[in-house]
Amino acid sequence: INHIKKIQDNLDALTEKRKMQRRNIWSRFILLHTLSHILIEKFIYESGYHSASLRERIYCSTNPNGSMGGILIYTADGDSEGTMGGLVRMGENGIIETVFHNAIENAKWCSADPVCTEIGKRDGQGLEKINLAACHNCCLLAETSCEEFNRLLDRGVLIDKNFGFFIKWFKLFFYFYLIQDKFQTEKKQMLMI
Repeated sequence: INHIKKIQDNLDALTEKRKMQRRNIWSRFILLHTLSHILIEKFIYESGYHSASLRERIYCSTNPNGSMGGILIYTADGDSEGTMGGLVRMGENGIIETVFHNAIENAKWCSADPVCTEIGKRDGQGLEKINLAACHNCCLLAETSCEEFNRLLDRGVLIDKNFGFFIKWFKLFFYFYLIQDKFQTEKKQMLMI
């Protein structure tokens, strides 16, 4: 999408300035990376880990025709701050859906909005403006948690009203969730009769 072109242009300027090899950034990568960050934030809150305890690994095809994409969120610490069981429990049926839903819902709002979103839309923020709508209040993690050092992030690819990936999904999720909840309630009432 054209929105991501700002990140690519700013990254190109940085790599040229530092005499580094050019790197193509795909909107799929920005989507997966930002999603990883908001999920880690939610997992930290839900499972009791310290913010620097969880880490990410992004798997994203560099082939423009490829469709491979995935996220691995893991802990490198096995101490008293949290338990691996707490993190594993987050992936169980019925829990992961709620955690995912709540993470996307939280991404819709940043305590620095409208500034965070507007700066992202205008020209970017962070180191060499390589982030768009992503700041310490909404997307940035501890440096040790992020394999990209808190760069290449944008909440817009997740939740923007015009092009956000999860906007249509969100409506379907709510519809399905409400239908399923209504069905379960009616089923329980029928069993009581």
